[in-house]
Amino acid sequence: MGVRIGLSAMAYEIREKIGVCQKLKLNHIEVGIDNLEDWNYLYQNKDELIKHDISIGIHMPIELNTCDPIKMANKFWFDYFYENYKIGKKLNVKYYNLHLGYGIKNKIEKNRIGYLNNTKNFLLKLLNNIDNVEIYIENTYSKNGDFINLGNKVSDFEYLFKNVTKYSLGFCYDTGHNLIDKGDYLSLLSDNIKLVHLSDNDGKEDLHLGLSENGLLTEKDIKDILKIKKNKYLVFEMNTKYLGESMNFFRNIQKSI
Repeated sequence: MGVRIGLSAMAYEIREKIGVCQKLKLNHIEVGIDNLEDWNYLYQNKDELIKHDISIGIHMPIELNTCDPIKMANKFWFDYFYENYKIGKKLNVKYYNLHLGYGIKNKIEKNRIGYLNNTKNFLLKLLNNIDNVEIYIENTYSKNGDFINLGNKVSDFEYLFKNVTKYSLGFCYDTGHNLIDKGDYLSLLSDNIKLVHLSDNDGKEDLHLGLSENGLLTEKDIKDILKIKKNKYLVFEMNTKYLGESMNFFRNIQKSI
C-alpha cells in the first residue's frame, strides 16, 4: 500500500471533509475526537467513507495525559482510550494518534525520565491489552510556562522507542510543531515515522497555515518527508481554505523528485 494522503477534521465536519476529499482526490481523514458522542458523526457517514475508499485515523484529545503521575487520573485516561477503541472498531480505524502529555514545569525538569516512564507504562498497557491497534505518538512544542509538554525533544521519543518495542507503535512527525520546537526527528526517528502532519507557521504559533514557496517549511523539507520509507499516512493539518493551493504546491514537488 502506498502512502495515503488526506486532511484533518473535527468529527462534526466529517461530511464536509468527505466532499473536500472527493474534490481533491484524497483518501484519508484524521478525525479529532474529544467526547465519545463525537463518534456518532462518523457512524452517520460510514457508508460514504466506504463508498469513496476514505480511511480514518483518530487524533485523541490533547487533554489526554499519558504521563500523568496521579495513578487514578492515569487509569482514567487509559479507560477513556479503551472506550474510544471499542466504539471505533466497527469503523476500521487505522490508527490512534496521541500527544505524550504535560505536567508542572519544575516537576518534569527534575524527573523527566520518571514522566517518560509513566508514558512508557501507559503505552505498554495499551499495546498489551488491545489487539490489532496502531498507536502513533506525536512531537509537540512547549513554551515554558508553569505547565509544559512532554514530547518536545527527540530524546523523549528515542527513550520511548527503545523501551516500547512493539511494532504497532509509530511516530507522528508534525512539521508545524517542529518549526516552533526544532529537533532532528527525520534523521533520528526515520524508521519509526508512520504518519506526517503537514502545515506551516511563523515559528512562534501553531497557525496551521498552508504550504507555499514563501513559507518556513521549505521545498527541501517536503522532499525529505517524501523520502521517508516507512511512512503510511500524510495529513494536511490546515484550514480548508489552504488545501487547494497547498495540494498543487505539494504535487508539483512530488513530480520533481
